[in-house]
Formats: sequence, structure tokens, C-alpha cells
Amino acid sequence: MESVVAVLSRYEGNVRWISKHYGELKNRFKDEWVAVLSKAVIDHDRELVRLVERLRRKYSEVYNEIAVDYVTVKEIELIL
Repeated sequence: MESVVAVLSRYEGNVRWISKHYGELKNRFKDEWVAVLSKAVIDHDRELVRLVERLRRKYSEVYNEIAVDYVTVKEIELIL
């Protein structure tokens, strides 16, 4: 079994990739959920449930490494 640290490291790399390329993603995937694996967009959808269903089915072996983010041109305010 692969170490949790290795899986988390690849997940974090995908999260960082989304952050770094967010401007480009806004132009291509406005108001959509985007899934990134191995620092590349592997799928996208306006509906999160549909996206997650496809990802679980198609990428079950590496599902925990996939970063998913909502891409929008509007700034989202988070209240923490």
C-alpha cells in the first residue's frame, strides 16, 4: 500500500496547479467544477454530483489524488 504522504503530496500538487492556472481555467471553464489529476484537467461539469460520479467510476485507483475546484469569474467570499 502506498503511503498517505505520497498521495497527499500529489493531491497538493494538483491543488497548487489549479491555483497557478486559475486565470486560464476561468477563460475555459466559466462557472464549472474542474477536476485536475497529474497537473492536468481531466474532466469538468456544471454539476458537481455528475462530475464526482464520473471521477469515481473512471479514476477509482487515483480518486484521492484528484483536486476539484469551482471555477468562476466572480470572487467568492468565504466566512470562516
